Amino acid sequence: MPITGDRANQRATPTEPIPGYTDVTAQEANDMWVYRAPALVVDVSPIWDQGHIPGAVSMPLATLDEEIMYLSKNREYLIYCHSDAASIQGAETFATNGFSPVYRLEGNYQAWVDAGYPVEMPYYMNVSAADLNTARGELPYLVIVDVSPVYLEGHIAGAVSIQLQNLKETLPTLDKAGEYAIYCHSDEASILGAQMFVDAGFNPVWRLEGNYQAWVDGGYPVETGFDVTS
Repeated sequence: MPITGDRANQRATPTEPIPGYTDVTAQEANDMWVYRAPALVVDVSPIWDQGHIPGAVSMPLATLDEEIMYLSKNREYLIYCHSDAASIQGAETFATNGFSPVYRLEGNYQAWVDAGYPVEMPYYMNVSAADLNTARGELPYLVIVDVSPVYLEGHIAGAVSIQLQNLKETLPTLDKAGEYAIYCHSDEASILGAQMFVDAGFNPVWRLEGNYQAWVDGGYPVETGFDVTS
């Protein structure tokens, strides 16, 4: 049975959380990730880019108070770091801000590594227009971002507009519980946009291979004007 992280040291199972947060082992965390709708995994360390649990987003303690304001409360959250002090602080921050259930990885990142579970480095993945169209119907947290300056002239149905020149200042206000697909009208711009998402700690991040033209050529739905803006 996992041990809760509150001062009462009460006991609970990951599926029966008590107020505060619940400590889970690496095996229990892996089971949550593999066998049921996953919690959003949050790495509160400053070295996420040196290796992290697959799917984890980066929200360092230094910026956590600001970033947490934009997170959805309709998710479960698993917090970890590289030390107990930091992961406890991170988990407590989530709990005191009304997030529930919240879990903390007992033993932190090292426990995950020692258990032999996979880790990943920051990256974005190229996806085809067909795969992105499928994802639109299957991923409830998917956000498609058009980073071009010509969004009004035509864009993927449901896409939001964040021009490349505004992306740096907008990224801190986006919900990291989302999954983001980036496109533009050229490889250079969409690659830069996708990499900016990765560098800001978003995960997963996809880039539409072939950009907007590939979407149009595939015959998938488009919109014009102010259908969706951001």
